[in-house]
Amino acid sequence: MRKDMKRKNDRLVALLGAVLCVCACLVGCERKESAPPAPAVTNASAKAASRLDDPAYRAQVTNLIAAQRRTYVAREQILARMEQVRERARKALPEGATDEQVKAELESNPRQYPAWRELVAALEQNAEESKRNSAAAQTTIRRRILREVAEQTSAKK
Repeated sequence: MRKDMKRKNDRLVALLGAVLCVCACLVGCERKESAPPAPAVTNASAKAASRLDDPAYRAQVTNLIAAQRRTYVAREQILARMEQVRERARKALPEGATDEQVKAELESNPRQYPAWRELVAALEQNAEESKRNSAAAQTTIRRRILREVAEQTSAKK
């Protein structure tokens, strides 16, 4: 079972790394143009020069990160409780029972393991919430980048 948890943790770390890479790509540097350098920056465009200088944007991103962290912590708690129920079911089976046999035991005896179905449903709900949080983060970052591009093109004209 520890290998299974380790694999799940590895997958989660890989997923979080992928999300961070996507966010970094969306927020990343602009492509340099071969055109002559832009004229000096005016005060109007200087205030929007960096997303990190915008407290409202930073607050949004901080809230999104906190929401992702909450779903991750909740997921870990659900998985820990699921592991406890699995171990209880494993003890009820003969020694050397496979994971499939344990899962069949959990599914076939809802009275003996009432928390199992609730935990499975909670895990699915957590996954949906995590997807919503990731989508919200990507949308927020994408909107900001598009707004900055629009501001830069209007400032060049």
